[in-house]
Amino acid sequence: MILRSLYLYQFKNFEEGHFRFADKINAITGPNGAGKTNVLDAIHMLAFGKSYFHMPLRQVVRHGADGFSVKGTFKNGEEPAEVLVRYRKGDRRIVKRNGKVYDRLAEHIGLIPAVMISPYDRDLITEGGEIRRKFMDKIISQFDKKYLADLTAYHRYLMRRNALLKTMASGMAADPATLRIYDEQLARYGTRIADARRRFIVQFRPLLKDKYAWISSGREEVDIRYRTALDEKPPEELLRESFERDRMLGYTTRGIHRDDLEFLIDGYPIRRFGSQGQQKSFLIALKLAEYDLLKSRMHRRPLLLFDDIFDKLDPARVRQIVRLVETGDFGQVFLTDTYPDRLENLLAEFGDRTKIIHL
Repeated sequence: MILRSLYLYQFKNFEEGHFRFADKINAITGPNGAGKTNVLDAIHMLAFGKSYFHMPLRQVVRHGADGFSVKGTFKNGEEPAEVLVRYRKGDRRIVKRNGKVYDRLAEHIGLIPAVMISPYDRDLITEGGEIRRKFMDKIISQFDKKYLADLTAYHRYLMRRNALLKTMASGMAADPATLRIYDEQLARYGTRIADARRRFIVQFRPLLKDKYAWISSGREEVDIRYRTALDEKPPEELLRESFERDRMLGYTTRGIHRDDLEFLIDGYPIRRFGSQGQQKSFLIALKLAEYDLLKSRMHRRPLLLFDDIFDKLDPARVRQIVRLVETGDFGQVFLTDTYPDRLENLLAEFGDRTKIIHL
């Protein structure tokens, strides 16, 4: 999958912008605030229909404008494709592929596999389990449409159950038969989702270990573990045991929507025991493992977006990452850096396979 060109209109800080890209490595430089990260986020928008930074669409619109559009021209083998994402305030988002509007965004997910690495990924380590679940769900959903459908169905029944619990918490009567139906559906979809997540971790763990060992030159060892209450008890039993508490609180307290990932370095939580450089190395390894897994499962190379990854890394780790990009089986790569001289020196050996864009 190759992105040939990108057109932005009223997107974030761009009133209008047009970019053409090289097939291998594209380096985007410029001072802080020039819009380097916004270019990568526009590419992410084409792949997923939304901002990488979980921003509401109205916040993506350039200040003073009433909407935005992002258009990309891709080449997959010999097949060209044009993808357009358009939004107007007060209206719904429109995603088109070759002029055809998708009825559901889920139909588009996975057609343009992409992996983005950003300083904001530190939230994966420092924040709560929701962001780690989203990380896991986003990967699996790109190559497993059934998983995405199960996840959508699970959250639909979860919302219905929570609405019923809120009714009960307010003292109003509720139909027990309806609650049983919701519990049955949550158990059904939750079991399938947990099984898919377990399979994902089995595939993902060795890739993460391998990538981190390369970046750190084997100085530390990392691991990842999947935590789910379904390892303790069947979902039906969890829901039954927690019913009284759920009824008092007005929401469902146990289930796969509370699952989490545990990140470890030398056997200890990296959140507490990893240095800033080790945490950043872990996050880069995490995303490179994501890249390898998607490439293996989807049989094509995702777009790889590196946003300001060289900051806070020692020179040895920077060299290892650049060497990995050079020698690894990567497709099209996008890099941003505030310092053009550093990028030019790091990428000099790539020759005409590199394009440097100054903003």
